[in-house]
Formats: sequence, structure tokens, C-alpha cells
Amino acid sequence: MLGDALVIVDPQNDFCDEKGSLYVKGASADIARLSAYIEKTGESLAGIFVSLDSHDSAAIFHPTFWVNEVGRHPEPFTPISRADLNSAKWKAVSTANQPFAERTFNAMESKKFPFLMVWPEHCVVSTWGHQIASPLRDALRGWREKTGSAVRYVFKGENPYTDQFSIFEGVDDAYPETAFNENLFSRFAKFDQVTFAGEALSHCVRESILSYTLRLNAKQPVFLLTDCTSPVAGFDADESLALLSEAGVSFAKAG
Repeated sequence: MLGDALVIVDPQNDFCDEKGSLYVKGASADIARLSAYIEKTGESLAGIFVSLDSHDSAAIFHPTFWVNEVGRHPEPFTPISRADLNSAKWKAVSTANQPFAERTFNAMESKKFPFLMVWPEHCVVSTWGHQIASPLRDALRGWREKTGSAVRYVFKGENPYTDQFSIFEGVDDAYPETAFNENLFSRFAKFDQVTFAGEALSHCVRESILSYTLRLNAKQPVFLLTDCTSPVAGFDADESLALLSEAGVSFAKAG
């Protein structure tokens, strides 16, 4: 076994900085605590993995993908249901993308996602919002200098036709780039322990951990740093924590 790994989910400016387009309330404090944790205990970590939400502006979960009957894009945080799609209340701006929208809703139904949430445009590749939030950048640099090890990065969400919360798989996992990432899973499974942190608890953190533990056969301890993650506003943290507890996840704190 390789020791302990820390997995940091989507610690990016759009989620973790108050100026970010999809700021998660509490995330800036989460990042501060996580950075201090790495500075204090980082040398004992055998590996650090950082996932990066990575999108194009025209992704299916962004407003510019959709239009209504009068030519208006949906406002951020608009839920689009199958009924909305069937009635053409919302349709793809490009008629070439309509079949992809149908496919997305088929995949969502198979996984019991009740609707597609239209998010504010976020984590667009090469923008400030895509970058890792400070002071975590400094903490990661310090860990590299102390250990001589490289931080490993995992890019997710690059397919514009399906949402991807889990770092392991997309909502539609039939695309090659959104199929379950067996290589990443195998790398995590070799560690003695895996600890998760990052944003947002209600979405990408929760779904990443559930994807991982569902496949995990070995008795590997899996932890969540509960003071280094927060839910999207309007979503219940307790519900996510209950699901993770049922999946065998243990809870710890960085501070």
C-alpha cells in the first residue's frame, strides 16, 4: 500500500472565491482550513489529487445552450424537466444539439436525476474561474517542495453534452470520456486511506465519494473533511452527509 491520499474536489475560483460565478457559501473558509491542513500535515500524505471542473461556455448545463419560444435563454438555476423538453418550453439553440439533449435526459432518467439544472456559466477552461483558489495554490506548492512529489490533476466535465458531478463518471457515462474512470479508481484503491475535501458537498463531492465507495470492495478507510466542504445554497448538507455515512464514509475535521 502507498500511504494516505488526499483528494480535493474542484477547489476553483468560480466555486471558492466570493467573486466566483457559482460561489458556494462557506467555500472560501473551507479552502483556508484545507490549506492550513496541508501545510501542517502534508508531509504525511503520500499523494494529493485535485479535480478541476472544466467546461465550455456552450455546455448543456449553461444558459447559452437553451432557448425558449421567444428566443430567450434560461436564467441560471432554472431546472429543465423532461416535460419542458418534450413541450419545447426549452430547446437547444442549435437544432444539431437537440438529439444530444434527448440523450442527456434519457441518461438522467436512468440515474433518477429529476431535472437538468441550468447553472451559471462556470469553470470555463482558461478563465480565472477555472483556476485553483488561493491560498490552496500556495499550500500545494509547499507540499511539492517538501515531498518532491507532483500534485496529480483530474479534469472532468469536458464533454459539453452531459453534466458530470463525480470525478469518476458523467451523468451519461456512455461517452468514452465520461465512462467510469477505472484507472483513477485503481490508483486511489492502492492507498491505505483516502480523504476527500472540496466543493460542493451537495454535488461533486458527494457524487465522487459515492461513485468511489460503490466500486470499493476492499476495506479501505474513506474519510471526508467536513469542515473543508460546503453545499450549494438551497441544498441540504445533512442529506448528503447521511448518504455518505450510509456508504461507509467516516467524518473528520481539518481543524
